[in-house]
Amino acid sequence: MDPASFTANAPGRFVTRDGSVAFVPAPLPPALDFTPELVGSLSRAASNVGLLAGMGRNLTNPTLLIAPYLRREAVLSSRIEGTMSTLADLYEDEATGSARGDVREVRNYLTAHEYGLGALKTLPLCLRLLREVHKRLMLGVRGHERHSGSFRSYQNWIGRNPGAPIEEARYVPPPVPEMQAALGDFEIFLHDDALPPLVVAALAHYQFEAIHPFGDGNGRVGRLLVSLLLHERGVLPQPLLYISAYFERSGAEYHDRLLRVSTHGDWLGWLTYFLDGVAIQAQAAVNDAERLLDLQARYHERLSASRARQAAHQLVDQLFINPYVAAPRAAKALGVSPPTARAAIRDLQAQGILRELTGRKWGQLFLAGEVLQAARGETEDD
Repeated sequence: MDPASFTANAPGRFVTRDGSVAFVPAPLPPALDFTPELVGSLSRAASNVGLLAGMGRNLTNPTLLIAPYLRREAVLSSRIEGTMSTLADLYEDEATGSARGDVREVRNYLTAHEYGLGALKTLPLCLRLLREVHKRLMLGVRGHERHSGSFRSYQNWIGRNPGAPIEEARYVPPPVPEMQAALGDFEIFLHDDALPPLVVAALAHYQFEAIHPFGDGNGRVGRLLVSLLLHERGVLPQPLLYISAYFERSGAEYHDRLLRVSTHGDWLGWLTYFLDGVAIQAQAAVNDAERLLDLQARYHERLSASRARQAAHQLVDQLFINPYVAAPRAAKALGVSPPTARAAIRDLQAQGILRELTGRKWGQLFLAGEVLQAARGETEDD
């Protein structure tokens, strides 16, 4: 890390440990200039998130949308860190239990996210909760040996290339003593109610990344932090915003925007980028919800017209939680006998909703392709 790349506006200070220079971010909040550009971005983001929150509150069965949204966020946040697993891989793993590639990391992200949302019923958003989230995120996957569930006890750094030495680091976060002090200030800021919650979320995400308190998994926990904070503040009661899609599409810009806050104090650039992303993804989530709900309604209409059995209607709803289905799991999910589950699957096959994937007469696996496509946020032409 080159201190010469940091300007006089850098929101922090340098310390030297063992011959290496590290950056210690100043406590939040910074002095912010709410320019017309920033106010406009905040207004659009708040308006779109409000629409999404209202839609979530009016859902008869919010699980049907929460399930695909949580899974998409898990896939995309993990992909930013280099995993190759897809949404289809995650769904298939859940349906069959046959983990492939690095789907375990994606599944851990989902588990950590769900744990965090549940824990907020009894705990405030705090360092303890983030450690518990990290513990579940890193269970049994690469990096788990780096004190999962605990803040680091050593110096880490962000390399320009994987495995690069600290001398070639793009950014070096605070050494352990300064990290601990920074985390104490960070926890206090998490309960700041003087700023709009979306601004708090943007600032908190930057600060967490700048402190980089874990040996591994910081990026994923930092993105989970956004969802947990908005949920705790009541801004988005249902976890329907998948902000990682915006960060993943942005590529290097996401990391460059974060670094430019450290080097230049460019809070306006980061906040505008973040809030524009929230606005875009909230609108996309509303559009996706409409597409999923419309598809669900059309399926029920087709089943009713064909006088399909009730179990087939119940199975359709399960497909929006996971579009992959096998008869034994369908029977368990619906609470029906295996013959009834197989008959429901046949009803859905007859309507073109399900297709069989294995070509076998035993151990068959079925897929609702349109549901998977809609859960990805794709149109039929994509």
